Amino acid sequence: MRSRRQNISSYYGQGLVEATAQHYEFRGAGLFDGVVVRVDLNGYSDWTRYHGISDRVELLSDFFTKVVAYLDKYGGIYFRDEGDCIVSLFSSYFELDPYAQVENFCKEVVSDYYGVDGLTAKAIVAAGEIAIYQKVHEVDTGDWSAEGEPFVRAVRLEQAVESKQHIYYFADEYKNLFSQYTICAAAGEKYCWEFDHKSEQVQGLGLPGGWVELAIEKYIPRGKI
Repeated sequence: MRSRRQNISSYYGQGLVEATAQHYEFRGAGLFDGVVVRVDLNGYSDWTRYHGISDRVELLSDFFTKVVAYLDKYGGIYFRDEGDCIVSLFSSYFELDPYAQVENFCKEVVSDYYGVDGLTAKAIVAAGEIAIYQKVHEVDTGDWSAEGEPFVRAVRLEQAVESKQHIYYFADEYKNLFSQYTICAAAGEKYCWEFDHKSEQVQGLGLPGGWVELAIEKYIPRGKI
């Protein structure tokens, strides 16, 4: 099995791996506060109908390289990729405050464009308790595993929301964990992000009727005043 570091090295080069090796180290098993962010390309399935394997490799390599660089910049961890979706993790296991840089990371990846055709991405955010540990086959590789409810909630939310240049949060988590870090434009200044709330049916979370309140940050490419 390839380790997480080997996967990153093959896409991004050994330099990033060496520079962040200490950040990735396994430091013992336990339960930790964490944030799972799924970054998913918008319209990828439709795009693949008209593009061959070399085009797909080029697009996904560009996507992976940029997102991993943003993770390194903001203290997040590449966890795994699932086709055109990159699953990342911010946790108190690695940073004292796992919430402080999540929004900045999401804004970078959502406002960027990927591949020669300029595909966009959405970001799905879910927070909660994360279990980090090593399975037997991971001990010799230095790799580790993580699991927890935020991984499940992020998948369910991703399946329910629109494919747009948006950042999607569960509203209660945004209010309690992330809103304090949001910096709003001053009156009269140009702004590129618009805040919204929405009720959405998200299946598989055990909620009455599946309804949940979302907080959404919408990217405005040309900005507004």
